[in-house]
Amino acid sequence: MPRLPRLHVIVGDGIVAAEDYAERLGPIVAAGGGSLALHLRTPTTTARRLFEAARRLLKLSRETGTLVVVNDRVDVAVAAGAGGVHLKEDSLPVADARRIAGERLRVGRSIHSSQQAAGLRDSGLDYLVLGAVYPTRSHPDRPALGIEAVAAAVAGSGLPVLAIGGITPSEVPDVLARGAHGVVVLSGVWRAKSPRKAVTRYLEALG
Repeated sequence: MPRLPRLHVIVGDGIVAAEDYAERLGPIVAAGGGSLALHLRTPTTTARRLFEAARRLLKLSRETGTLVVVNDRVDVAVAAGAGGVHLKEDSLPVADARRIAGERLRVGRSIHSSQQAAGLRDSGLDYLVLGAVYPTRSHPDRPALGIEAVAAAVAGSGLPVLAIGGITPSEVPDVLARGAHGVVVLSGVWRAKSPRKAVTRYLEALG
């Protein structure tokens, strides 16, 4: 299985609902290549639309090696042939998701405290997403965990940890210094004047 990318970009309902979503995502896929993962996090999108979007993204990423991850919907991830599935706290239990996904798909999970990372080394997970590390407008009511929570999650889990929440390219070195494998971003890419250039800036910061 190829190395886990260090930059993960969330693709939400608003992007997938747009008729030109493939054209909007194409430059990002080209800029990120195999160092990029795209997460389809679309809680209000129908299964059919999500399946079609995943298949379209997989076609776009076939030559670049970009990892396509479906959030929550293990069935859609398997049916579409995605490279991974990402679980929320209220998704299927990890063992059941792994049983359905098999060994071909990467399986990740979101956690919201470093304490939740304890004991997950042999759970069947391939990585964790921890956040929100910094204040973020996508979850304004969620207190920021702080940078040291990243180091604690890395030590407690023994798994690759991706940091999420208010992370700009300038914060990336601090996150990496605490042992993070990489970062997950939303606004940092989609609110930029040029999402493609934003991806490039994040990858440069990630080294």
